[in-house]
Amino acid sequence: MGTRTKKPSADFVVRMVGSDIRPWAVPLRKLTSAMSAVQRLIEQRDDFAEEEDEAAGKNVPLQLLDIKSGSAAYRVSSAMPAETLSILSTTGHQINSPKSVDWTSATLSSVKELSEVAKALGCVIEFRQPGEGRTLGGVLAKIEPDTYDKVSSAVFVTGDTSVYGKIERVGGKTEMHCGLTVPEQHRMIICKVDGAELTRELGQFMYQFLVVNGMATWVRRGSFLRSMTIRSYDPPKSGSITDALEAVYQAGGSAWDEVDDPDAAITQMRM
Repeated sequence: MGTRTKKPSADFVVRMVGSDIRPWAVPLRKLTSAMSAVQRLIEQRDDFAEEEDEAAGKNVPLQLLDIKSGSAAYRVSSAMPAETLSILSTTGHQINSPKSVDWTSATLSSVKELSEVAKALGCVIEFRQPGEGRTLGGVLAKIEPDTYDKVSSAVFVTGDTSVYGKIERVGGKTEMHCGLTVPEQHRMIICKVDGAELTRELGQFMYQFLVVNGMATWVRRGSFLRSMTIRSYDPPKSGSITDALEAVYQAGGSAWDEVDDPDAAITQMRM
């Protein structure tokens, strides 16, 4: 007979708090969605990098141990407990002071998904230390149904601007889209495109760099592009790339006034 593997101790607890919340009342799909968001948060992995990270062995296994009787509290073990608790605690501080900290794409997408689960179930999702016996430890982070709405209103800047990037893909069945990669961002941005004719024109510049213009949303402190609706573009021109980037900077519109360090953002685009 093989030796039994000892059950690991809990490193943190995911607790869903609400008047009608019970473990058996939480749909499996919602629980899976919540745990998937937690996994992505701990690994700091966005959807675009998921397959790449798994192939490279960069995942941090989380194990669901048991359910605390009398509430929807799920005890979880992590292969990297110190790092996991640090990320959860940091996320709690970020939620409390969204304007004063840097945000990653992985943290934002995880908070968004957890907020959607909290909204669907009418509950608050707490991340807590395991504590002793039946008593839970302190709260590391708390996600409410409107947490993502509050964070996004503080973190995101939206306005008319111009972006220098490479066209990766174009098309769409119901809505026209364009894949755009920009310097210093690992994740491709899937942009909406204003009309089929513009989409066809952009397709002529596949895998080429050019300036696209439209309404963009980016993270205030991190200066990374979140989304964009492309309304026009500037055809590639011969000449100095520095001059072209300075023209993009000047064409950025009033929304650049809300970026903490626009010079740093332009510097990243030059690299």
